Amino acid sequence: MGTKIIWSSDALGQLEDIHFYILFESKSIDIADKVIDAIFNSTEILKSKPEIYKLDNKKKLNDGSFRTYYVYDYMISYQITPDYIQILRVRHTYRKPKNL
Repeated sequence: MGTKIIWSSDALGQLEDIHFYILFESKSIDIADKVIDAIFNSTEILKSKPEIYKLDNKKKLNDGSFRTYYVYDYMISYQITPDYIQILRVRHTYRKPKNL
């Protein structure tokens, strides 16, 4: 089964905003659902291979636990801890990232 995945409230709120935006722009619940499902499903591999994706180079003082990857045009940021993987944020790649 592997490590537990925990979604931050920020990441869940961002997913909700993404769903609404895609639904509004495309007028298709199927397209909006497909994108959200792909993002959710993409986290499954993290349970067994949390270090599969590259280090988050935007994170200052990254101790190696902060990583990022992409699904469609969305960047998913997460942190590896000894007990779980936390999904921190989901951001469209068009938006400028914050240097943290």
